[in-house]
Amino acid sequence: MTRKESGLTRLRPQGPEFGPRLPADPMERLVHFAALAPSWHNTQPWKFVLERDAIDVFADLSRWLRAADPQRRELYLSLGCALESLLIAADYEGFGSETRLFPVAGDDTYVCRVEVRRHGPKREAAAASLLHAVPRRRTSHRRFDPSRSVAAKDLAWLASAADGERLALHLLEEAGARRALAGLLERAEAELLADAGRREELARWIGAGALGGSWLAAKFGQFAVARLAGAGRFTEAEIARMSSAPHVALLSTRADSPAEQVVTGQAYLRIALMAETRGIRAQPFSAPLHDAALRAELARLYGIGERWPQHLFRLGYAEPESGSTPRRPLSEVLVRP
Repeated sequence: MTRKESGLTRLRPQGPEFGPRLPADPMERLVHFAALAPSWHNTQPWKFVLERDAIDVFADLSRWLRAADPQRRELYLSLGCALESLLIAADYEGFGSETRLFPVAGDDTYVCRVEVRRHGPKREAAAASLLHAVPRRRTSHRRFDPSRSVAAKDLAWLASAADGERLALHLLEEAGARRALAGLLERAEAELLADAGRREELARWIGAGALGGSWLAAKFGQFAVARLAGAGRFTEAEIARMSSAPHVALLSTRADSPAEQVVTGQAYLRIALMAETRGIRAQPFSAPLHDAALRAELARLYGIGERWPQHLFRLGYAEPESGSTPRRPLSEVLVRP
């Protein structure tokens, strides 16, 4: 069968937002879009093993920030984002797909296997139209316009990315609760940055240029975070960003496991892409989720009972981010057996 007969030429992503150098191989294109997903501190902790009709997704532990993320929650959330981006690309190509999370018992680095069915039916929650937002999406670090709320119908649409049972989206609207959340973030950031090991690990990561910017800016950021006084300024900036947001959302699950965290990452990526199509910005806040006591306090604040908080992020309107963070080349993340 030729490329024309298979429909791949017709379905190949086109348009300036996709860039001029997409891989010609459709399976490599799926990995290309997966590798554009957001990840915690831009760690991009993934490897993809490519077969003819399947893609295996592995955690790249060389990019795991062990001191700051000892339970690997952020690692698995990041891998969930990459998985969902890959599946959306498969939807766009017209492929069916079947995903098995953690297919080998006892191996928590083998995150999932995606069987690609080139002529099979699409997955039930196909989202081909969101692929156009993948290259445009940016995590927003700007202050939001506090006077401009997201419309209720748009919030409901974003919430539809979670099923409400296994995974649910919660919003904190009451002013007193929002102030309590800002205080919780301040305590969480202070505790994280008071830990010299975590602070030094993050400083090394920033200094390596993972978050983008010039070499000089990266080195300045490394120096600032490594010093406790400089780290305090980062905390102040985070609190100001959260306080400016008209909405701070929480994704929760009924259970707490690596699989639930991967599924949470999938939902967040879909929400971020849906938001991008409406000009809505998003930014995660991870600090309150790294400590068991603070995580429990966050659950009480949102009133979610026995559910597990997994991902906290703000939603609102701001000017788009300029530029983009560095991306690992495809040759570095893709493996052929």
